[in-house]
Amino acid sequence: MSGNENDDVNSLRQEIRKQFGSAATTRFVRNIPAFRVDNAMPERFTNLLAELDRTEAGKSGHSD
Repeated sequence: MSGNENDDVNSLRQEIRKQFGSAATTRFVRNIPAFRVDNAMPERFTNLLAELDRTEAGKSGHSD
């Protein structure tokens, strides 16, 4: 790759980063359902965390 091609690639990278970081892109992406954050934790994970807490609590009195 020649120096000019490297400059073109670097310029393109900078432009893409600038576009993805823009406020307009952020607003647009927030409205796409696939990018929405679901604040509710699935019951499966809640149960696994509870089981982990019980296991850790049971080991806290045990010395190795």
